[in-house]
Amino acid sequence: MSSRPTTFLRLLLAAAVPCACTAMLRADEVRLDDGRVLVGKVVHKTADQVYEVETRDGLVVVPEAKVLQIRTDAELRVKLAEAKESSGDTPFSFLQLAIDARSYGLEPEMWRYLEIAIQKQNRLEEQQQANDALSRRITEFLARLEPEIMPLRWRSADTSTRVHQLVQQVRLTNKLARELAIRELLAREANADAALRREARRNTLPYRRVAALEALAQRARNEQARGQDQQFRFVLRTMILDGDEDVRNAAARIAREHGQVTEEAIHYLAGGLVHQLGKVRVRTAEAFANLGHPAAIADLVAAGPSAGAGLAAAGGTGTRAHIAIVSQQAYIRDFDVEVAQAAFIADPKVDVLQSGTVLDVTVAGVFEERTIARAYRRALKQLAGADPGADPMRWRNWLAQREASAAKPAATDGR
Repeated sequence: MSSRPTTFLRLLLAAAVPCACTAMLRADEVRLDDGRVLVGKVVHKTADQVYEVETRDGLVVVPEAKVLQIRTDAELRVKLAEAKESSGDTPFSFLQLAIDARSYGLEPEMWRYLEIAIQKQNRLEEQQQANDALSRRITEFLARLEPEIMPLRWRSADTSTRVHQLVQQVRLTNKLARELAIRELLAREANADAALRREARRNTLPYRRVAALEALAQRARNEQARGQDQQFRFVLRTMILDGDEDVRNAAARIAREHGQVTEEAIHYLAGGLVHQLGKVRVRTAEAFANLGHPAAIADLVAAGPSAGAGLAAAGGTGTRAHIAIVSQQAYIRDFDVEVAQAAFIADPKVDVLQSGTVLDVTVAGVFEERTIARAYRRALKQLAGADPGADPMRWRNWLAQREASAAKPAATDGR
């Protein structure tokens, strides 16, 4: 996203919104005779002859007799530093250091080394020298970092709550490694499509809606199964429905990155060019420009002459009023017959006849035709690399001339 805060603001955000899963201050290692390894803050209860180990998942009480070895936090840091000195400068070396740091409970060091491994791997990918096997190892390691991302009380919650809490961990102050870990966890969460769509529409922060969109697209790409078209279409609709421009642009980027910019996608969105709401027409044209597929040119040219036709008056949300001009005439509709002292009495039933005119008015503002036409024109200029002109009625001729020029064979010297 282009709306990254300044360094000063990022520091304020970091101070005001501390991470809900901060690292433990101390991470001692306790090895037991049954092969288990506990990592956490260790307190020796001499009177009870037990060790209390405050792990990430709760307090564990271990009898002294079962403890084979205890290494303190300081000893573990020295061991990790020695491993760093003897390791190389490759992405694999730093990934292994991150794995070791996690096994020691040294979370700050784990994130630091993992960040370096990812950055080095990304640079190799830019140079087309990336190791696919290493990329898979990094991805698998990221998928195991749920305890470092989310507190225990949320890890055992239902799917909707888990997804919401994972999305809430997305912050502008996060490092790349942490963001990728959250994205991987969201992409692998079981039966989370509905919850992710809800976050992508209703979360109040734009960058968190983008995170939910990226997870949906990644899930569809990973599964390669029935329903993936539905997920990608949700991303395409976001380019028009979301009220934030950054989110709409991000949705277009996600569609491009996942190879979903096809003629089918363009035809799916083309109905927005004749929608009742003017802003939908404008956003559809902007979406076509962001997607960059040439198939959208014909749809824009066809919709240009009727750019302002069929618009609803502000979607029916304007101020409404009415006036009634009527006249009333009383008349006898029927009689009821009553008997009193051997006499018949007719009791009339009187109704009122109304006639006249009722005027109902809605005062509303609508997008003007030239506003929508300008949006179509900007999109055509970006897609075609040429200006079709200000008059939409001439766009068909402009397109026909372009197609004729493209189809004309190149002239060669006569021999």
